[in-house]
Amino acid sequence: MKKPSAIRIILFLLFLVALTGCSSQPDSDRGIFNKIGQPVHVDKPFVQDYSIKFYLSEEQLEKELLAISSDRNNHIHILSEKGILVPDNGSLFYSGGLIRDLSYTPLLPKKIADIITYKNHTVYLDDKHVFSNAWAGRIQIDHQMPDARIVAAGPDFHFLVSNGSGMVYLNQSGDKLWEGSLDGVREIKFHPAKNRFILTTSNQVAELTSSGTINTLFEGKNINSAQPLGSSENIAIGTDQGYIIFPDNELVTKVPWPEINCIKEINGDLWFGSTRGAFKLNDNGQYSYYAGERWLPGDQVIALAEGPENSVLVLTDKGLGQIFFKEMTLEEKAMFFEKQVREKNIRYGFNCSVSRLPEGYSTAQMGPQPSDNLWTAMYIASQLFRYKVTGSQEAKINAYESFEAMERLHTITGIEGLFARSFERDHIVVNTKTEGWENRELTSGSPALIWARGADHPNWTFRSTASSDQAVGQMFALTLILELADDEEWKERALELLDNMMSYIVNNDLYIIDIDGEPTLWGKWNPDYVNAFPTSVGDRRLYSSNIIGFLQTAYNFTGKTKFKDKAYELMEEHGYLENLARPIIEIGRTDEDKLSKVLSKEWNHSDDQMYFLGYWGLYPYAFTPELKEQYYDAIHDHWNIERPERNALWNFIYAMTGAREFDLAESIDFLQQYPLDLRNWSVQNSHRHDIELLPDNFRNQSTPELLPLGEIPLHRHNGNIFQLDRAGNGDHLISAGDVWLLPYWMGRYLEIISAPETKR
Repeated sequence: MKKPSAIRIILFLLFLVALTGCSSQPDSDRGIFNKIGQPVHVDKPFVQDYSIKFYLSEEQLEKELLAISSDRNNHIHILSEKGILVPDNGSLFYSGGLIRDLSYTPLLPKKIADIITYKNHTVYLDDKHVFSNAWAGRIQIDHQMPDARIVAAGPDFHFLVSNGSGMVYLNQSGDKLWEGSLDGVREIKFHPAKNRFILTTSNQVAELTSSGTINTLFEGKNINSAQPLGSSENIAIGTDQGYIIFPDNELVTKVPWPEINCIKEINGDLWFGSTRGAFKLNDNGQYSYYAGERWLPGDQVIALAEGPENSVLVLTDKGLGQIFFKEMTLEEKAMFFEKQVREKNIRYGFNCSVSRLPEGYSTAQMGPQPSDNLWTAMYIASQLFRYKVTGSQEAKINAYESFEAMERLHTITGIEGLFARSFERDHIVVNTKTEGWENRELTSGSPALIWARGADHPNWTFRSTASSDQAVGQMFALTLILELADDEEWKERALELLDNMMSYIVNNDLYIIDIDGEPTLWGKWNPDYVNAFPTSVGDRRLYSSNIIGFLQTAYNFTGKTKFKDKAYELMEEHGYLENLARPIIEIGRTDEDKLSKVLSKEWNHSDDQMYFLGYWGLYPYAFTPELKEQYYDAIHDHWNIERPERNALWNFIYAMTGAREFDLAESIDFLQQYPLDLRNWSVQNSHRHDIELLPDNFRNQSTPELLPLGEIPLHRHNGNIFQLDRAGNGDHLISAGDVWLLPYWMGRYLEIISAPETKR
């Protein structure tokens, strides 16, 4: 056996460092335990962020957007080069547009140069007046500066107006209280704590005091914005290279993107708008980053403002992003996803893992998936857990409907024990399993296609070439039907499928024999195949773990000794117990043969999914207490290496073993942070200046710590959660049935997540 490589040793050390940073349960949850002594998360309302976007039309893109204001009546006004615009008809999944504001017809011909929010109302600046439609229209101040383009409000309805150099300070009656000049003024804000105006130019930040003097506070280059901070004397200054907190004057460059266009303090939080999205400074010194079309129509931020209904308005070059912060419980989030899955991701009972959106959200289009077994099994499990926890008849019907789809995968092949990958109505018959198919499948990662006529009806076809991950899905679903269903007929049907499938595998020398009489490429658990891999190749450990779990489960429910005998044969004569218990840290790259080299190029995160779902049969149905202890050690070892991923599903399956420490707080973060918008928007993070990038490594972990899930590409359990960038345009929708509902309802079933507390 090869010694662990240097990179694996480094990764192991990084893993140990990561462990020291793993937090324990939140203070509010300490002291609350379930009946076996595990900590419990109390499901209290948390803040969920999501965005509604309002896009400029193609014709409008030539109109530059300049400023934004919202008032106490929930009206949002956007200043463009061609007048005032308002948001139109937007929601989470149906983006709106920006249309001309027709609410006050006398405003239509006016040459509006600036808008601000003052005392929760919108105030306008045109070439003649500072005015508002609030306060019975009494604010109508003649400023006598025809080229005025900036207005800022002081106390007592006093306003400072500027054309970029000249300035005039006026009271409500239009009397000039002060007049002066400063060249290059691009922004003016009032600082209540110091009773002064902050004046920003490209090379300085100055103050206009109550006594009428202009004092330079800070000098620099490429200054774009300045924001007085709360009740302090501090000022945040945005530049092309980062920001400065005056008077400390230290340039902060470790931000998501340093080219800062605007800064705004909103509800005590400091927000930054940049040329690559918006970000908020958090109490822990880190940033919440909102970029890409999950959040914004465009990434060039023009202005920021407080919005209605606890939202933040981010005005961009392509429209408006309104980011909401809504309180909800995990169960409320679950019900949001439950509805979406039923509407957009159920196909013949299958959980369609990815639906196309060719013409928008309302046009969800579902098709056969290479892994219909796996994704549907995970959805079935979620609904069974939900049924056992809540008694929901809807959940029970959902589970049984999806089980029927899984059942037909067996019967449509016409071969007892052989299940299909998928099926479809009126589909073409095709076979790409031609000469060189194995090499093509290895290099492309896409299984060979065999679509054949269904045995139960000539108008239906099924996709063959079943694989080990499909078997994992079948076993996971069938096991949970047998464990949790309360209808004997359904359990008997599940037991027949399980018995037939495992008998077919055992009778065929631990191969899935396809309809062409040959083993499928990935349906192989035979020792000649498994033990041919070097011990450093993960498939040797994985396949051993899976097949022992399968055989134990089959024996438990059928009582047939052939399954138990085969499991012991594999463990005692072929080293499968040693294989499945091999330390994860020993898995790495090898070039001993072509297949091993391909399979060990990097850590395969699909393997994690197969491992952990398989643990549901490996651990509970161990033949002896001694084996159960060895299985626990193997599962714990695997879980340990996965901890930096903070994956709720891995953590909760590990909790199934009775473990007391399973990273509950990190799991709750996973569930709370997972975005509501499950479309495949383009996400970019590798440009960020506030993250540390790791060298290339076997596990493809890009950063020492995981970024918040709302900031990274959508994560599915078989993918690399540390991926920083991914292309996309929102034309696909992933299913919450496997990615979110399974870990949530599993947590409820294991009683490590409580029922929701009543909202305050």
